Amino acid sequence: MGEQATIIDFLSASLRGLEASGRAVLSPAEQQVADSIADKLDHELEDMVKQLESVASCQQEDEDDDTPEEELPPFAAFCVGLRRIGGSLLPHLVSTFKGLCDARGVPVGPFSWIIRARADAFVAYLLQVAQVHGLAFDDSLQRVGKDEQIALARLGADLRILMQQELDNVM
Repeated sequence: MGEQATIIDFLSASLRGLEASGRAVLSPAEQQVADSIADKLDHELEDMVKQLESVASCQQEDEDDDTPEEELPPFAAFCVGLRRIGGSLLPHLVSTFKGLCDARGVPVGPFSWIIRARADAFVAYLLQVAQVHGLAFDDSLQRVGKDEQIALARLGADLRILMQQELDNVM
């Protein structure tokens, strides 16, 4: 079994991708603000991940638009649970970023790369959790098959759409 990536690994990869895309160079004062915001968000992200990892199981709840007799397979239900978690925590992370910018009296635009990298890393982390731990919820599965790949793709798409909507709301 290979070593699992941590949220720090995902954040590092996301930041490298942003740097490669030509992120604007900040003045020393702007860099100091960026470092302060990034540090606070890193602590928030770390706390979110610790809380997520402490959750022992993810039970499927009834959705308003699903019929009660329609129950998802365990792996798909786990992905739905992670979608709900992402649906709560991504807006929280973006809101925290906006609050940090407001508290410092700076616009979010020049510092948007800070939240984009952390939100992207959190989405990648949730997808890894689904891949690694989702199989544990279905005793009949030994590896990710076609249905599970579809569930993972849907989870990834849903989380990225949510992330982009949240980022668009603060920009």
